[in-house]
Amino acid sequence: MDSLLLQISQLVRKASDASDPELQLREIVDSISGMFAVDVCSVYLLNERNEPTLYASHGLITDNPVSLSEGRGLIGKAINSKSIVNVANAAQEDEFELVPNTGELRFKSFCAVPLIKQGNCLGGLVVQSKKEEVLAPHLEALLVTIAAQLAWLIPDQKVLEKHTPVNLTLSGLKGSGGLAIGDVHLLTLPTLEQVKVEKAPNNEDTLSEWQRVKTLVNDQLKAEKQQMAQQSLTGEVIGIFDMYQLLLEDSAFNHAVNQELGLGYSLAGAVKKTIMGFVETFEAIEDEYLSSRAEDLIHLGNKIIRVIYEVEGKIHTIPDHPVVLFAREVSVSDIALFQDGQIQAILCSEGSLLSHTAILANALGIPALLGLGAQFLPEENERVIVDADNSKLIRFPSNALCREFETLKQQQFDEFEKLKELRDLPAVTQDGIRVNLLANSGLLNDLEPSLKSGAEGIGLYRTEIPFMSCSAFPSEQEQAAIYRELFSTFGDLPVYMRVLDIGGDKQLPYFPIKDEQNPALGWRGIRFCLDNTAIFRSQLIAILQASEGYQGLHILAPMVSSLEQIRSFKQLINESIALLKEKGHEIKRPKVGCMIEVPAAISQIPFWADELDFISIGSNDLCQYLLSVDRNNPRVASLFDSTHPAVLHEIKRIVELADNASLDICLCGEMASDPRSVVMLIGLGVKKLSLGAAQLPRIKKLIRSLNYQNCSALVNRLCTLFTSEEIKIEIDQYLESLGQ
Repeated sequence: MDSLLLQISQLVRKASDASDPELQLREIVDSISGMFAVDVCSVYLLNERNEPTLYASHGLITDNPVSLSEGRGLIGKAINSKSIVNVANAAQEDEFELVPNTGELRFKSFCAVPLIKQGNCLGGLVVQSKKEEVLAPHLEALLVTIAAQLAWLIPDQKVLEKHTPVNLTLSGLKGSGGLAIGDVHLLTLPTLEQVKVEKAPNNEDTLSEWQRVKTLVNDQLKAEKQQMAQQSLTGEVIGIFDMYQLLLEDSAFNHAVNQELGLGYSLAGAVKKTIMGFVETFEAIEDEYLSSRAEDLIHLGNKIIRVIYEVEGKIHTIPDHPVVLFAREVSVSDIALFQDGQIQAILCSEGSLLSHTAILANALGIPALLGLGAQFLPEENERVIVDADNSKLIRFPSNALCREFETLKQQQFDEFEKLKELRDLPAVTQDGIRVNLLANSGLLNDLEPSLKSGAEGIGLYRTEIPFMSCSAFPSEQEQAAIYRELFSTFGDLPVYMRVLDIGGDKQLPYFPIKDEQNPALGWRGIRFCLDNTAIFRSQLIAILQASEGYQGLHILAPMVSSLEQIRSFKQLINESIALLKEKGHEIKRPKVGCMIEVPAAISQIPFWADELDFISIGSNDLCQYLLSVDRNNPRVASLFDSTHPAVLHEIKRIVELADNASLDICLCGEMASDPRSVVMLIGLGVKKLSLGAAQLPRIKKLIRSLNYQNCSALVNRLCTLFTSEEIKIEIDQYLESLGQ
């Protein structure tokens, strides 16, 4: 008890010291949830219409401020009565009303304490838990104590509305680069969670209505699929629509819906009961495949509910003007609701660098920031600046800052138009050193932009992306069709195919790798491939068969750390070639290489040289492992630094070892598109880079302004420096002398 009282004292002090009202509320809910060991802590404040409004929460989804009608719900009961509401199972109470779009249904217990100041109720403080039990009396008393003190500190609703900081900068994950200025549109489409399960007053026509709704859903899926195809998206992305259609026609699913309709439930209620029943069953079995199937069902259920609401005239209206789209997550189907070019940028509170949203945004050339978290709660039509290149979002930008970014956008556009003139010119330094610039890719719709940007081949084709966009492992035929189009597009230009690289931050939805304490050091890359030879062999056969008649194939093994892995990798390639030759195919042995991204691989280059035709430096993972920094973790992402002295010295060692072994070397990853890093790489003697197509013209222009001898001398100086900051200053001074 003494410990809790001390924590209460510390909480009150922190809350009183916070200068930002929103930060103050977040500090309160986060601290109380930890103090009481509960799943949820929320603050509701009364708005100008006396409606309880959720302003901050630890545990609930708070993408948008959510209000209940005056006096409604258990929180309304606590506020109106100015008394405690403490129940074991909130959903069973007559006054219960679901707070929509927050995920509240997962929690059972509910304890609300009114926030009273000078006799007036400002709102309520709520704690919730997944356990079905009332809050213990001593904890209830402590919550009352906290609420009494915080009522004098918590800003009221008017203060929160008036508090609009200028140029507030938030950090996210760059899903797709670019710059945008625009007004936020909240994607508040109806979801299963919002549906109230109830009996229909007149249920005679619901079976025929269900058939009509299914037809409409199918028609919409077909139309959305066609619309996305018109935007040059390929099978691995639009195949998601096929998966939804298969689920919609599943016999077990339809039988369950019909049963619920027969019991007299409304159509929306029957769909929700059916889907949530399947989800609960799957989660109880704890089967990984079924768990991922449950997520697919929820996505499909949301789609069905939207169509039902359309029929009933209660659907979300899509604006007809350009928007910055915001949602917790954005699906392919969501993007298909908008016209081509209407979405200026995408913002998501969740998501990762390899989510469908990131893949799609890259394919469409839309700036995207993901993983913004609960701290970003925009309002409809709120003006924002999206600087995805620097992983920044600027809220409440001043007019002056907007003008600056508008100018920057125009400059970027003008520069891009001018850079098109370099397309057919080589990347050659001022003193005649030729650098090959290749493009990274993972989707077929990346290929045309790569050629238009002047790419001399594909330096990294991420074969896992088609796998990530399917509902099951793609067949040999499906893979071969994708690879064949890739090879035919690039003719005799080289293509570096990295074999299936999943695990860590790259999970397959239908084959999640769980229960790893440290996934980055776990079952991923070549380790996964060699442990799943049936899947791996199928991919190798598809690649080799598709390459028949093509001369530029290079096959890359990811995450290699031993000679045994290389030999096993090559053996599987040889066996696959032999198998195809037996079937009459004329297959030329491809060049075989490995990624240098595990630090242990660096010292082994001389011992692997006889087994390899080339090596490729995976700069993202190499930096990550050298610096022990997860670049997807916002807490430490700022420590991910490609100009760190350790990175410089290790790449220097790699280049020297590769040269001594006469191994061809390429570098791919973020370093290849970062001007500072490119100066270092040219000075180190790296003559082949693979980068995003959009960045390629800019890097080509930079290389054509460099002098190799000067860069080499600069690198020698950089190798004597001790900090990243010193290295950056030296490189920036050199770039400034070139007018860059």
